[in-house]
Amino acid sequence: MINFHKFNFLDCKKLKTFLDEKNLFLYEYNPYWIFTNASFYKPEICFGNEYVFIRYNLPGTGKVYYPPIKNQGGNLEMTLLEMAEDANELEIPFYLGPIPEGDRRLYESLSYSVLKNDNLSTYIFNMSELSNLALNKNYKSDIKTFNKMHKDVFLKKVKKEDFTQIIEFISTIRDKQDELEFYPKINELKECMDHLYELDLIGVLLLDEKQTYGFAVGSLMDNCFYYHLMFYDSEVVGALPMLISALAKYAQAFSRFAAMPAHKGKKELIDLYESLKPLRIENYNGNFNV
Repeated sequence: MINFHKFNFLDCKKLKTFLDEKNLFLYEYNPYWIFTNASFYKPEICFGNEYVFIRYNLPGTGKVYYPPIKNQGGNLEMTLLEMAEDANELEIPFYLGPIPEGDRRLYESLSYSVLKNDNLSTYIFNMSELSNLALNKNYKSDIKTFNKMHKDVFLKKVKKEDFTQIIEFISTIRDKQDELEFYPKINELKECMDHLYELDLIGVLLLDEKQTYGFAVGSLMDNCFYYHLMFYDSEVVGALPMLISALAKYAQAFSRFAAMPAHKGKKELIDLYESLKPLRIENYNGNFNV
């Protein structure tokens, strides 16, 4: 049986050393995302001599194993059999995912039927484009309207002591949030703010002296910046593109690309992502249906 332990803060940066420079844009491979969502997905990890193993709980599905992440390298086929045996000892199916798009053929050659999950995907953008949404023909008008209606708005780089202000803002838009996602997001927010400096997270507030219009926070891995959380007033015209662009302006000094998770059902975000013409879309693949 693989000697898993509960994924913790120290594992976060250790795992990052195995993932840097692998160009794994898929959102679920971001160690900071795994850590800040630990209360929801219950991830476990094991740093083996040849591979790093991760398993987690996927709501509605059960325990799922990440494909083994190469450490020193070894026999992948034998390692997968070892993982299957671990699942067998737990008396659960051996579910494997997310499988990176580039590894799809490899797993199919090992007789794994790889299925694409259309409900989970990661959109990859050029960071410079996001930082200049005010010039984008689809959002120029909305951003112009926002600036006209809120002439005193400014950006503030988030500090730990801003947590209370963020919670107060979120409470004002509480009735506009998806009930099923709200509490996991609050837990993720708490982890982000508790470890803001330790994880080198970058966050911004969009506000004026009277009210707050949006908050966003994300993390850097290799040459890509990952948007983790975005809270905004959906009734304020231009608030969402302003917020996305605001965070990009801070993050572009450190990254060339931006990654955003997308879930079917979030029409406003999907419409925005697709109108920006992403550089690529990373699909969540697995040997099971979600």
